[in-house]
Amino acid sequence: MHLKVKSGSGEEARKKLISEGVLDKARKIQKTDGYLLIPVTRAADYPGAELVNLEGKAAKRKSASLRETLEGRLSAEELAHLPNAFDIIGDIAVLEIPKELSAKKKIIGEALLETFKNLKVAANKTTSVGTEYRTRNVEVIAGEKRTETTHREYGCEYKLDITTSYFSPRLGTERMRVAKQVKPGERVLVMFAGIGPYAILIAKTARPKEVYAVELNPSAVEYMKENIRLNKADVKAVLGDAGAEAGKYGKFDRIIMPLPKDAGNFLDKALPALKKGGVIHYYTFAGTTEEAAQEVKNICSKLGHKIEVLDAVECGTYSPQLSRMCVDYKLIK
Repeated sequence: MHLKVKSGSGEEARKKLISEGVLDKARKIQKTDGYLLIPVTRAADYPGAELVNLEGKAAKRKSASLRETLEGRLSAEELAHLPNAFDIIGDIAVLEIPKELSAKKKIIGEALLETFKNLKVAANKTTSVGTEYRTRNVEVIAGEKRTETTHREYGCEYKLDITTSYFSPRLGTERMRVAKQVKPGERVLVMFAGIGPYAILIAKTARPKEVYAVELNPSAVEYMKENIRLNKADVKAVLGDAGAEAGKYGKFDRIIMPLPKDAGNFLDKALPALKKGGVIHYYTFAGTTEEAAQEVKNICSKLGHKIEVLDAVECGTYSPQLSRMCVDYKLIK
């Protein structure tokens, strides 16, 4: 059943049918000789229109997931190896295709861009993050041949190249959690600052006195400087080793250490740069928040500092046994 209306009245009629709940979205609207044939689920009235019966045409339904798009293109066995998740950085999707699907990576990449129209590039991880500069190799498998993008998060914009700078979109909520704790007038140090997401978000959403951001990777620092300009943020970007630079800029009220793998090796440099009563946000990999908190207590005790753990939160999965944890603690006066 279709409602035959003049083309000039089609949009108004369509909206009316939607409001009445009788538009048949499973079938296409057809055109013929200056008229539109709008599919309906039951009899409906519209001025100057008539109901006609004709064979309907099924509307193409957008796939809801990558797996659904790939049904019929990959076998059931291949679909079983499909990654369950991927990162979206700006308009780039970064996924890790297992070796079992390496021959189908182009098909998977094209299906990903077909499913999610806002994405323009599909990239496959070819190595894990493991270099001194926390970078990894990726290959573009579909879409535009580029690895640079702009990621938007909580009103801030971060430009980066995913092959030369580390950035995790999964930490957006965690970055805001930390930023909300910054009090007016604080001096803040962000170690291992990358392209600047912690530092810039704090500068934009809190009212700190000063924010220093230290990063070893020259490419990341160049992007951080550009992002500082892009966001009109008051952040001092420093190129250098976080341990060597920590003690050069006076005492801080708050220090952020977002390097889970090695942050413990830098506490001997970070703690002397912290004011008594100051707060550190320390990231590590651990099985539980209790393990993470105990790790911090043990390291600080060996370094001769008494601390009070304020909070310990899980902020991401690293492996089946380990999660990324953040321990918030302060130096006891």
